[in-house]
Amino acid sequence: MKKIQIPIAIALLSFSLNAQQKKEEPVFDNWFAKKPTAPPPATPPPPPNVPLDGGLVALIAAGGAVGYKKYKDRKKTE
Repeated sequence: MKKIQIPIAIALLSFSLNAQQKKEEPVFDNWFAKKPTAPPPATPPPPPNVPLDGGLVALIAAGGAVGYKKYKDRKKTE
C-alpha cells in the first residue's frame, strides 16, 4: 500500500504546484522548451591563394614538347 501512496502523493503535489503557478514567473517556465542561445559562428577565413606557377609551367612545357614532337613527325613525312 505504501508503494502506491508515494507516487500518488508526488502526483498530487505536482498538480497542486502547477495550479499555483503564475504565468509571469520565470522560475516555473518550461526548462526543456528553452534553447540556449549561442553566439553565431564566425565566418571562416578565406582559403589561401593557390600558386599556379609550378603546375602551369609544367603544363606549358608538356604541351610544347608534344607540339614539337608532332611538328617533327610531320616534317619527316613530307
